[in-house]
Amino acid sequence: MLLAGAVLSLSSSAAVAVYAAYDGIHLRTEKRSLQFSPTHPGQRPVALAIDGFDNVGGLQHSVVYLRPLSQDAPPPPGVSAWPGPGEAVLSPALVRALQDAGSPRRFGVVTGEIAEEGLASPGERMGYVNPTDRQMTGASFRPVMGFGGPHGDQFGDVMFIKERGHLMDALYLLLIPALVLGVVAVRMGSAARDQRTALVSALGGTWRARFWLNMGEAAPPVLAGAVLGLLPGAFVAATGTVRLPWIGYRLSAADLRRWWWGLPLSGAFAAGVLLLLVCLMHRVRGRRKARSPRAGVLRTRMLRWAAMACPVLICATVWGPARLDPERYANLRGQLYDIGVGAVLVTLPCVVALGAAAAGRRLAGAARRTGGAAQVVAGRHAAAHPGVTARVVAGVAIALVVVSQIQLTSSQFSESAAQGKATMRRVGAGLLLMELRPSKVSRERLEAVLQGLPQGTGTIAVRSETGSSAPRTLFTGPCDALRTVRLSCSETRHRVAVRDVQLRVAEAVRWTSPAPGELYVQEGPVLSDGPVSVPPAIVLTSSNGDALPVGRIKQILRDDLPIGSASVDLLGARWIGGANLAVAHGRWVIFFGASGVLVLALALALANLSEFVRFSAVVAPLSVLTGRRKLYYGMAAWSVLAPLLAAIGVSFLVSVWLAAPQESPDRGITLSMEMLTGTAVALTVLSAVMWWWGARAAVRQSTRWRPYGD
Repeated sequence: MLLAGAVLSLSSSAAVAVYAAYDGIHLRTEKRSLQFSPTHPGQRPVALAIDGFDNVGGLQHSVVYLRPLSQDAPPPPGVSAWPGPGEAVLSPALVRALQDAGSPRRFGVVTGEIAEEGLASPGERMGYVNPTDRQMTGASFRPVMGFGGPHGDQFGDVMFIKERGHLMDALYLLLIPALVLGVVAVRMGSAARDQRTALVSALGGTWRARFWLNMGEAAPPVLAGAVLGLLPGAFVAATGTVRLPWIGYRLSAADLRRWWWGLPLSGAFAAGVLLLLVCLMHRVRGRRKARSPRAGVLRTRMLRWAAMACPVLICATVWGPARLDPERYANLRGQLYDIGVGAVLVTLPCVVALGAAAAGRRLAGAARRTGGAAQVVAGRHAAAHPGVTARVVAGVAIALVVVSQIQLTSSQFSESAAQGKATMRRVGAGLLLMELRPSKVSRERLEAVLQGLPQGTGTIAVRSETGSSAPRTLFTGPCDALRTVRLSCSETRHRVAVRDVQLRVAEAVRWTSPAPGELYVQEGPVLSDGPVSVPPAIVLTSSNGDALPVGRIKQILRDDLPIGSASVDLLGARWIGGANLAVAHGRWVIFFGASGVLVLALALALANLSEFVRFSAVVAPLSVLTGRRKLYYGMAAWSVLAPLLAAIGVSFLVSVWLAAPQESPDRGITLSMEMLTGTAVALTVLSAVMWWWGARAAVRQSTRWRPYGD
């Protein structure tokens, strides 16, 4: 009850933390929003601004370019002083990310860090940059009248996080198992309490008497557990920002302090739910009907059939859906796979139970020769009652498979992102795509940038040819650049079949051409003399096929061209940012889901631990016959610990096997062996605790046994 109260209270306080975090994000985002002149006419602007984006480590973040119009202009919230031209004030998280990426001066000299009151969340990656005059020339700056207000332009984390409801849906993966644990805790060791309830009712006790009796027994551990569950939230609120493990999110202490009233309410909710369960689940009940021996035999047969069906189901789940055409039967493939996984989850504990029954007979036979009482009793019990073993191992056997499936379904890319990642893997940095806004870039400045590219970098212009019935893509460049990608060089425009060109050229056509099946090539200047001299895109090639210095080229464009006028990256990279963000969001599902599965496994382990305690009550006289009460440790080892460890090993292998047809690196679907191993280790520790706990309970029970006559 104490443990259930703590887990349910912790889950409830996590819900409070979610509301507090989102409230703080929106509050601080509104206080720093950019107020442009259409919203506040008649006011004097204090700065010029462009709110843009940047990418570090595959994740996008906001960068606001600001140029104050006077020395006494108020800086944004969290900024103590305006940075000068070519300088920046960044959030601590962005500073760390740039240092890890090896480009700490990407935005210029960092003159300070944004204080926490100016950040949407303590771990937000965001920065204010005062651009150089060269970066400002030609850029589309807008006048800013001030910072803060309900109708301003917002930026930062609020642009990238999902709505609160998505995170609450993930939190249910922990809340529901916590409730299951509460139900199990209420009924643990309930035989004596049921007898007491029946006795009180027989003596004329009313529901009020039973209520106060149950409250007096359950309230102390429940209230103590509720207080324990509130300690993590109270610790964060009292001390400071805390970084959540594995997720990396930094939880704001200021937000929790503002929502301080939610913490005691969550504790009261947890205690109230558990105490209500105590009252509802300890009612006066009639006597149970006797079980039919024939029904017990049928259950044993069904368990054997399920155990024999499990390997067949695993093979059918792994190999069956893969035989269907993924384009025509995509939904059917997914449905068959989900049905197969569900069937495997049902039958997997039966495999371990049947194996334990077979091992139990051998263990009992070997123990007869060695005289080990614990092995004899545990072996005979496992052989005679495989259903009990199946119930004991069900929680841990299912846990690993469920965790692996949650992780796989939470890391999928969209189709475009999957294609982009596949292109990045095939082409690499040997060919880059520079995308331009011709109206923002002058020919002279772009020509200077192209001349300043690293040695060995070839340039090919990408244009859409006009004057034809169908859209056509034209690659134009000097012969040296065309030959680096094995394209024929001719002053006359000629058609090339994409299937016959080099792989990286075919990929470039795929991502830039409206008609990806054909390409036109012509020798000529990258920057033409016509009215539209700047092409919408330029392909950068490596003369020797080696990787181009992507970071260095990006910095050249960032320093020498107007802000927001050009970008350069690997082919397909523009589709990966959103996919990486979706994967980062999916980590929350894994975080709560894995924790919830562990709690559920704990609940099932506790529920079935009482099975061993009831069994040990039957064999309590053994402590008198053998003279040693420590034999219960051996019995618990063979009846509880060994089956649980076997279930962990078997389910680990099954999880890896079931994940094979789902894995697709191009779509971001890969099984995390670190997460699976960590879950297995946690379940192993849980199994050891269950063994020790069950043995201790059996020893205490044996001390209370006294011989009596029939």
